[in-house]
Amino acid sequence: MFLAETAAKADQIMLFGMSNKFWIVILILVLFVGSILTSSYNDDKTKGL
Repeated sequence: MFLAETAAKADQIMLFGMSNKFWIVILILVLFVGSILTSSYNDDKTKGL
Protein backbone atom coordinates (compact mmCIF):
# COMPACT_ATOMS: atom_id res chain seq x y z
CA MET A 1 0.00 0.00 0.00
CA PHE A 2 2.74 2.43 0.98
CA LEU A 3 4.86 1.60 -2.07
CA ALA A 4 1.90 2.17 -4.38
CA GLU A 5 1.34 5.63 -2.92
CA THR A 6 5.03 6.47 -3.27
CA ALA A 7 5.05 5.36 -6.91
CA ALA A 8 1.97 7.46 -7.61
CA LYS A 9 3.64 10.52 -6.11
CA ALA A 10 6.84 9.90 -8.12
CA ASP A 11 4.90 10.54 -11.33
CA GLN A 12 3.85 13.95 -10.05
CA ILE A 13 7.31 15.38 -9.28
CA MET A 14 7.47 18.87 -10.75
CA LEU A 15 10.38 21.28 -11.10
CA PHE A 16 9.55 24.98 -10.63
CA GLY A 17 5.87 24.10 -10.89
CA MET A 18 6.22 22.67 -14.40
CA SER A 19 5.64 19.07 -15.43
CA ASN A 20 8.29 16.72 -16.81
CA LYS A 21 6.77 16.82 -20.29
CA PHE A 22 7.15 20.60 -20.35
CA TRP A 23 10.86 20.37 -19.51
CA ILE A 24 11.44 17.70 -22.17
CA VAL A 25 9.87 19.95 -24.80
CA ILE A 26 11.89 22.95 -23.62
CA LEU A 27 15.10 20.89 -23.71
CA ILE A 28 14.42 19.79 -27.29
CA LEU A 29 13.67 23.37 -28.34
CA VAL A 30 16.88 24.65 -26.72
CA LEU A 31 18.95 21.98 -28.48
CA PHE A 32 17.26 22.79 -31.79
CA VAL A 33 17.78 26.54 -31.49
CA GLY A 34 21.36 26.00 -30.31
CA SER A 35 22.12 23.88 -33.35
CA ILE A 36 20.69 26.56 -35.64
CA LEU A 37 22.69 29.33 -33.99
CA THR A 38 25.97 27.41 -34.05
CA SER A 39 25.59 25.96 -37.55
CA SER A 40 26.66 29.17 -39.30
CA TYR A 41 29.70 29.68 -37.04
CA ASN A 42 32.03 27.61 -39.26
CA ASP A 43 30.32 28.49 -42.53
CA ASP A 44 32.78 31.15 -43.75
CA LYS A 45 36.14 29.39 -43.32
CA THR A 46 37.06 29.93 -47.00
CA LYS A 47 36.00 33.57 -47.13
CA GLY A 48 38.58 35.69 -48.93
CA LEU A 49 40.33 32.88 -50.76
